[in-house]
Amino acid sequence: MKRKVLLTVLVLVLTLPVFAQEKSECHKEVDKKELQAKIMKMKKATFTQNLKLTKEESEKFWTLYEAYDAELNKTIEKAHAVKSKYKNVEDIKEGDAENIIKIELETEKNILTIKTSYYERFQEVLPKEKVAKLILEEKKLMHQLRKKEQGNKKPELQTPEFKQAKGVVNKKQLQPKVDK
Repeated sequence: MKRKVLLTVLVLVLTLPVFAQEKSECHKEVDKKELQAKIMKMKKATFTQNLKLTKEESEKFWTLYEAYDAELNKTIEKAHAVKSKYKNVEDIKEGDAENIIKIELETEKNILTIKTSYYERFQEVLPKEKVAKLILEEKKLMHQLRKKEQGNKKPELQTPEFKQAKGVVNKKQLQPKVDK
């Protein structure tokens, strides 16, 4: 009996590292989709309440907004996929730099085109005042989400210079320490 228990524990201990490995691409994709779904749920709750959408407006608007959101996400993900190979900035070469700049500018141009197109379409189903409120509410919500995300991560830039730029430290803390 003790032998079976010991054997079971040994098998579990040996297989534990397999479960502790990094998430596979499949799991990362599921997590990303779950996150996008949560964000969309937050947007629906926030925008419906703050824009005071009627039932008729809501039906037309959300179909359009979901298409808009999907198109934006697709554009951003495409750029991230290409730029992800340049994570280590120390290894960027001249040809890489040109490519990164091109990708970034093209992405920003595409985002602007998508937003321009959809904001015009939003005005077909919502009054201009609500579209303007949508723009402001969306920026506010995305700012809050970024701030929350940064709070969940340990900031990489915790140097005194960074803190001073943020108004956290004074100039005396920036002085180099001199051994006496």
